[in-house]
Amino acid sequence: MRKKWLLLFLLFPALVHAQYQIKIKATNTADSIAYFRGTVFDDKNYIPKDTIKLYKGNYTVAAKKPIIGGIYFLYFPKSKQKVFFALENLDSIKIEIRGTNYLDSTKFSNKANQQFIEYQLLENKLSNYDTMYAAELAKGKKFNLAQKAAFFQPKTSQLISYRTTLLKNLKQVNALFLHLNTLNILDSSVPSRKNYNGRNELIKRIDFKNPKLLFTPNIKNVLNEYYSYYPLQADSLNKGLDTVMNKVDGKSNMSMYITDYFIKLLHNREIVNNTEAYTYYLEKYILNQKYKISDIKQLGQLKSELANLKSLQLQDTCVNMILKDTAGQLQNLQEFASQNKFTLIIFYDPTCEHCKVELPKMDSTINLLENTYNIKVGRYAVCNEPNLPVSIWKDFIVKYNLSKNYINVNLGNNMDLRKSYDAFTNPIFYLVNNKGILLGKKLSPQTVRNLILANYLK
Repeated sequence: MRKKWLLLFLLFPALVHAQYQIKIKATNTADSIAYFRGTVFDDKNYIPKDTIKLYKGNYTVAAKKPIIGGIYFLYFPKSKQKVFFALENLDSIKIEIRGTNYLDSTKFSNKANQQFIEYQLLENKLSNYDTMYAAELAKGKKFNLAQKAAFFQPKTSQLISYRTTLLKNLKQVNALFLHLNTLNILDSSVPSRKNYNGRNELIKRIDFKNPKLLFTPNIKNVLNEYYSYYPLQADSLNKGLDTVMNKVDGKSNMSMYITDYFIKLLHNREIVNNTEAYTYYLEKYILNQKYKISDIKQLGQLKSELANLKSLQLQDTCVNMILKDTAGQLQNLQEFASQNKFTLIIFYDPTCEHCKVELPKMDSTINLLENTYNIKVGRYAVCNEPNLPVSIWKDFIVKYNLSKNYINVNLGNNMDLRKSYDAFTNPIFYLVNNKGILLGKKLSPQTVRNLILANYLK
């Protein structure tokens, strides 16, 4: 008896100071372990917390460090299942797990998380809509945003109704309320690039100042939804970018994830003049360190990247290139551009898998424009792989029919030109007119088409 009291005495400080405590009872589970993790930003990111030894039968997780509160989950590595639950600071939760289908069998001691389990079961039941949608896409069917919303409407209506019922019994300060309410906002939204009120209403309803929002899997989806309301043009996206950044505390951890998101977004070649939007973003928010980035060492790299981007300005004469072709003859970019209505500058690597897909796609787009509108578009194609054997380069040209109004040249080790065009990835496409004026940078086939038509039809 004395030993028992001594043990309780020794454990008492730890239990008193624990910021949360989770007791797990496992019976006949298919998995011997489970990983306890916290969600952050989206469904791909998580914070590792502990490894639960299910084979022991009983396991306790406790932490002395306070948490903000958020959506957590158990991941079962053998069966690849996940069970999500809400956890607040100072929570004490009991979980019972058994069998092979954990959502069906898991029981929580608190009512809110048990209802959350039932909600996840409903999500699983309605996942047949996702399967049907994927099958339609595989058949080649195209959906605009309104059509996609209509396809999923039976599913989203049921989920919204179920969440709304749950929300009535939850405190608004809790992470589970925030999570379910955000999902309702997203499912009620149908983006349209002409619906200015819709996009403003969406972003107004999201509380970026709430630190718990980061610890739900929703922020990326919110940003994706918000930007679906905008035309894919730099000047439009910059307005939305400013709106979001003004809602975020630049010194918070949330800002790191959001800045990384925007850096990736603004590299999207579907955005017209995406490098101008990227330059704007780096100068206004990142390089002055107004907002956190995930790796402070990246600042030097971003400064160098910005310098390269600014050396090649839109509506200015492009940097000339005089490079050797497959026969060893020098070919002048500016002279070649003067012979065409437009010229596409192409940087590619014959061994690059993306190039093998993107170059034929771009060539097909240009050929269609030439045939439809009777305009001449030149292609100044730059092999951007130093020390590549000439035979591989020539084979690529022949295999992908890169010969109609093409000049094929090799950049070799010309680092100055590579820096001027920021040609450190492949493939990259630029567009100039017959005076060598740069019309667009780092373009997709669709943006090339839009720029050519916009300038041709003036």
